[in-house]
Amino acid sequence: MAPASALRILLCADTAASVDDTRRLLEQAGHAIDTHPLTLDDPADLAAYQLVVLDGTARAAEALQFCRRLRVRAGDGFLPILFLTADHAPAARLASLECGADAYLLRPFETAELLAQARALLRIKEGHDRLNEKTLEVHRINKRLQLAYQQIDQELELARRIQQSFLPQTLPDLPQVRFAVHYQPCGRVGGDFYDIFRLDENHLGFYVADAMGHGVPASLLTIFVKKGVKAKEISGKEYRLVPPSEVLQRLNRDLIDQALSETPFITMVYVLYNFKDGVLQFARSGHPYPVYLPHDGAPQQWQIEGSLLGVFETKYPVRTQQLRPGDKLLLYTDGMDTASYEGQAVGTASVLACAARHRDLPVGELVAKLSQDLFTRTRQTDDLTVLGLEVLE
Repeated sequence: MAPASALRILLCADTAASVDDTRRLLEQAGHAIDTHPLTLDDPADLAAYQLVVLDGTARAAEALQFCRRLRVRAGDGFLPILFLTADHAPAARLASLECGADAYLLRPFETAELLAQARALLRIKEGHDRLNEKTLEVHRINKRLQLAYQQIDQELELARRIQQSFLPQTLPDLPQVRFAVHYQPCGRVGGDFYDIFRLDENHLGFYVADAMGHGVPASLLTIFVKKGVKAKEISGKEYRLVPPSEVLQRLNRDLIDQALSETPFITMVYVLYNFKDGVLQFARSGHPYPVYLPHDGAPQQWQIEGSLLGVFETKYPVRTQQLRPGDKLLLYTDGMDTASYEGQAVGTASVLACAARHRDLPVGELVAKLSQDLFTRTRQTDDLTVLGLEVLE
């Protein structure tokens, strides 16, 4: 009896007696042998065998047809077929290969030759099965990765909707001032954030912030910023508008108190604007300088010191400016660092040149032009937010 670990070989012949010699040699080599006649009924379970030895000595035509059917039955699976024939004509050997045999052996054959052919085909079968198993494992891993990616995609979509819900759904509609915004995260979610809110009958507060990086970690910090900005204090029937410097100082202290494992570098410009008299106050923490477009003058940057939020305790100076009808103000994030315009240096110089070119446009068209024209030659590689304000006549 063959050992349990023996390879199974299917021996197909006109009669079992006609291949007694072949069967005996293969069994002596330690293989388990099953036989099957050359009939119209094919073997039931081809997958159980590692090799088929097909004898076409007596009935060559039937053996070739049987070989062709076996190859079709095997399909994409690899089942090596060794064809035994006594016809030494080249055409007979070629016919066996064309019908699906992987090798042929001419009778009479040496014992060593039969066993060597069997071993060679069994090695090929073993290698194929190992490769097939690895392929199946790759497919299983790929399926698990697809499921994981689908879950990540769903979570990112949820994060995007949550982040979008924190952004202003409408911009203030006032007779004295008009706002416009372009907001374009680099990915599904981003580290840019902005807000505009009415504080009382005379004042607006607004800001643009940028958590370094993009993706989910940066988006979580933007939510912290949203909840951390305290622009107004109410005590009974009285209230106090918190100055821009104090807004940034408190937010900075809150971030430091979180004692995060990684420093949450955040930049920001916060503005307190009296739209009745046009007086504007702002403070800055490491953010790109605001760009001022006066009604009748060259664009300029409003430069003021201010360190990043969340790094160390510091104070943020305040700058006060007077806006007049026709003036415009632009706040933007460092997504503009790759901006390019008409041969100007990449970054700030291009922004100022483009703003100067389109300064007479209404603020909505101006913001749209900036976000479009500045990235015709270069690619936007970071989140980008542009917030524009226009003082109306």
